[in-house]
Amino acid sequence: MEQLRSTVKRLAFWSVAAVFSLWVLVSLTIAPAFFVAVNSYAVDQDPGSRGLDFDDIEIESDGVTLAGWWIPAEKPIAELIFVHGAGSNRISAYVGSLDFYATLNGLGISVIAMDLRNHGNSPITDARLHMGATEWADVFAAAQWLDTTQPTALPRFALGASMGGSTVIRALHQGLQVTGTILLDPQLGILDSLMHGAQVVTGLPAPLFVLAAQAAIWQYDLPTGSHSPLTHAAALQQPILLLQDWDDPVTRSHYAEALADQNPQVQLKKVPHIAPSDPCIRGRGNWGSHAASHPCHPTWTRQQIATFINERINQQSNERINERSNDRLADTSLSQ
Repeated sequence: MEQLRSTVKRLAFWSVAAVFSLWVLVSLTIAPAFFVAVNSYAVDQDPGSRGLDFDDIEIESDGVTLAGWWIPAEKPIAELIFVHGAGSNRISAYVGSLDFYATLNGLGISVIAMDLRNHGNSPITDARLHMGATEWADVFAAAQWLDTTQPTALPRFALGASMGGSTVIRALHQGLQVTGTILLDPQLGILDSLMHGAQVVTGLPAPLFVLAAQAAIWQYDLPTGSHSPLTHAAALQQPILLLQDWDDPVTRSHYAEALADQNPQVQLKKVPHIAPSDPCIRGRGNWGSHAASHPCHPTWTRQQIATFINERINQQSNERINERSNDRLADTSLSQ
């Protein structure tokens, strides 16, 4: 009997060891590619479905021609670059993009929205997500399109949702000039978001994916460490409005708190609670309330954005008045 118990223990040990070894092998060789793979979903609606005037546009971005829209406000007070998240496009149902554009237009904000490379109707370059490390060039290209075709002195803003947040942050780090930035459940910690994204997709505990997620970061040179979105965002000097859902299962709230603690330019606003049974997130599965601020709380979201943008416009106007006043004082002093 004792020998039988010993044999069973040995078999159990070697079975566990074999499963563990197989999991490690898969995590290092096969799984990493799934973390960066992207399926391109065609854009089959347009802002006209929300009664908005718009133009189909093409944006040249480092040899890639992006598909996009220009959605002008009737009496614009500002313009905004709208950047979607990973695996999505400019009609993202998760963010409620088309209704979001209507909200922004109603605030007097003209919008430029595009499908990032490897997304929507834009070209497939390598069919991989780079978590902002290459996609940031598309945000720059949208800004250049505005400079070339819509030259105005209007304040300019950028809005990034989920991976769109890390993409906008990288663009700002690279020198994108804006009056202010709006981040919606932004991807700030790459490793953490990869692990919890895998949990959402598979239903398995997030810690099981730590090795595979880290391998993906190594193999595909995803931004981490000193190049992570959180590190870059902490150093930004531009005012930032951060709308964070505290129950977001993928881009988790403690990263938003960490950014607000590190950067006094960040206005962190907690999205009102979204119940798992709320109809506004029906059909999302385990993605739950991720990036659901506008679909679930459109009035609250509108108010937060309106307040932020009006504050920035007023501050910019006051700064210009002070500059002109200082210039006049300097001229008077010189003339004396």
